[in-house]
Amino acid sequence: MGKATYGSGTLFKRGRIWYVSYFVDGRQVQRSSRSSNLQDAKRLRDQILGKKARGEMGNSAAEKITCGELLDDLLEYARTNLKASTAHMFKLVIEANVRPFFGHLRAAALTTERFKEYRRKRLAEGRAETTCNRELSILRVALNRGRKCTPPKVTAIPYFPMVAETNARQGFLTDDQYEKLRDELPDYLKPLFVTGYFTGVRLGELLAIKWSQVDWEQGFITLNAEDTKSGYSRAVPILDGNMRSWLSWSRDCAEGCPYVFHNGGERIRQFRTAWRSACKSAGVPDLKFHDLRRTAVRNMRRAGVAQVVRMRITGHRTDSMERRYNIVDIEDIRSAKGLMERMVGRNEKQKE
Repeated sequence: MGKATYGSGTLFKRGRIWYVSYFVDGRQVQRSSRSSNLQDAKRLRDQILGKKARGEMGNSAAEKITCGELLDDLLEYARTNLKASTAHMFKLVIEANVRPFFGHLRAAALTTERFKEYRRKRLAEGRAETTCNRELSILRVALNRGRKCTPPKVTAIPYFPMVAETNARQGFLTDDQYEKLRDELPDYLKPLFVTGYFTGVRLGELLAIKWSQVDWEQGFITLNAEDTKSGYSRAVPILDGNMRSWLSWSRDCAEGCPYVFHNGGERIRQFRTAWRSACKSAGVPDLKFHDLRRTAVRNMRRAGVAQVVRMRITGHRTDSMERRYNIVDIEDIRSAKGLMERMVGRNEKQKE
């Protein structure tokens, strides 16, 4: 049996094949290079020693780490480094769904099949594929953060089977539907609805607006950085007509409430029942408040508002996200048809 020592790993031969001998947690391990070439064995040895140096081998502590511990670490990180709304969402999802299924499992024992099993369970409970993607992605974040620790709490991350998502929702309001829904909503929701319809501002951002942020003279509302999804402050216009009228009504009925959108002086926090009832009566039972965002983008584009300005108002940070909301409906097609027909008509007359 041939033998050669190099560095802290030992190379030796069995027959024609070179092997690498090394220690992990005080235990000797021998691994075949599956080659009769000494250089192949040296490369394998260097790979093994590199993994040992990075703490990716023989980390007995990592073998015992549970997913529950990694989720705790993630929640602690979220509390101090993420927006309060994001940290709250993480906590709700983790405690309601992710921890009950994965919390007791060792991270080192996770497999792709486990993730598929979780998805099947959630789908059987009536949840959407996109919901499963979001929940599994939170676990993946926890694992990745564990891998970045020194020494690593996670040495390998299994493949996460994510389902391709399509932005299927195309909901938006026509002008007639807007008027019907506005009239069906209770008065206290009309200022919120009208503002969302014309500006496309996210619901969470709207509900955080205070009267101190409203500049009636200049006709703007300033959104504070800490209340926006992007983390940047921005201004949105107060449009004359419905928007200014209903905001004025809200101001007159505020009863000392510092928040713009309130119900009899109490800040609005949720309104699902009233919204669903009004949408059903207005003939748009499946409409989501977020669909007003698509509607606003479409209406601003039709009005000739430049894309960069639309993005500033709605808070979109990338062109691709803004394009998702840039709805082209049958009215746009009819307008294009008319323009094209007029062009064809002019060309034909010129040929006569």
